[in-house]
Amino acid sequence: MGYLKGAKLTVKVVKSSTKAIRDPKDDPFLKREVEHPTTDLETLIHLAKGSLGTGVLAMPFAFSNAGLGLGIIGTLVIGLVCTHCVHILVKCAHELCWRHGIPSLDFADLAEETFKKGPPEFRKGATFARILIQILIVVVALGACCVYIVFVSSNLQQVIDFFTGSEINMIFYILMVTAVMIALCMIRNLRILSPLSLLSNVLFLASVGIVFYYVFQDLPSVEEREAFMSITKLPVFFSTAVFALEGITVVMPLENNMKTPRNFIGCFRVLNTAMTLIVCIYALVGFMGYLKYGEEVEGSISLNLPEGEIPAQIAQIMLSVAVGLTYPLQFYCAMEFTWPSLNGFLKRKAPAFSGLKGEYIYRVLLVLLTMAIAIAIPNLSALMGLIGAVCLSTVGLMFPAIVETVVFWQDWGWGNWKLVKNIIIFVFGITGFATGLYTSILDLIASFSGEEEKALLLL
Repeated sequence: MGYLKGAKLTVKVVKSSTKAIRDPKDDPFLKREVEHPTTDLETLIHLAKGSLGTGVLAMPFAFSNAGLGLGIIGTLVIGLVCTHCVHILVKCAHELCWRHGIPSLDFADLAEETFKKGPPEFRKGATFARILIQILIVVVALGACCVYIVFVSSNLQQVIDFFTGSEINMIFYILMVTAVMIALCMIRNLRILSPLSLLSNVLFLASVGIVFYYVFQDLPSVEEREAFMSITKLPVFFSTAVFALEGITVVMPLENNMKTPRNFIGCFRVLNTAMTLIVCIYALVGFMGYLKYGEEVEGSISLNLPEGEIPAQIAQIMLSVAVGLTYPLQFYCAMEFTWPSLNGFLKRKAPAFSGLKGEYIYRVLLVLLTMAIAIAIPNLSALMGLIGAVCLSTVGLMFPAIVETVVFWQDWGWGNWKLVKNIIIFVFGITGFATGLYTSILDLIASFSGEEEKALLLL
């Protein structure tokens, strides 16, 4: 886990470990050994790119299930809760680093250390917590990679087929995109990926600008749209918005790679700056998209753009490139969680396939796995809705609330308002889990049975 054995933390305890007077010379972050640390700006760019993805294009559809008024309120509330959960997660990681002299903690380390060093009744669950978090984050990261391959391939297919008049099989485009993804995923240095993330952000925002070009033409009156939808439609809004806004899988890898990790959290620092921008973009796209297209809005607003118009085609191409450049960042998270353990196993059982050579082989195989899933599953978006809602509600909402409660339990005790706050967040996460599971299963059943209208009636 990156520990420095023998490192000791010198503190003068006042009442508890969280209220200790800490000597700056014992700063655990000074013990971090990062080969290519990222600056605050580079981290902000990566965080924005990790959160700004295909989900923003689904926000108008989410608003169509909530209404203009409830959509804005719901997006801001979900954005605030998600940001707070990231904040408390990083704060707990920093706290444990200080307490135990640990240079850095990834998600799995944080889960294990939280329970291992927590109250006695929780310590037996340390190993289980580590394994569960690893599985969930890898599933989310690789699932997102699968969606990116399908998204890029389908957009390229639509554009190329329109201009050439051909009807090339989708598998050809998936193979072509996969070849590019393999090349991009050979980049091992997160800092080298920073310019790609910046380019991706620029292309993505430019394509959203083209979407707005069409959205702002002949806008109907606000009175023509619903302000508040029926409560029976809210599960679709909730699960879509949570999946779209949650970029928590990239948080700990980015924080662990920072030159100045303290600058990740704080009032006007990396996390709050990035999330403020992200939430505003999501709310704006959702509001204006639903206002323009109403109940006719598609699952991705890019599908509502007029076919055959050059600006619309350019937007699709830019979206394809932007989303394709996001793939290596999600892939980086999957590698961070799986390769170290696999490499340790290979060193013992098959030394010839360990080290750098083995890592490159594993990277290729992992990309090919996402390609195989993209080809094998016909309705990947519905499957990702299921994976995203279940995994992200667990990792992004419930897990941070549990971690903060266990880490600071010795200071809080029963009756502390922060405990009540975390219980509310946990219930919020359970709601996202249940509603996302329900709606995604209906989508999968409808897609495989062809009874889409029946599934919608069930909602």
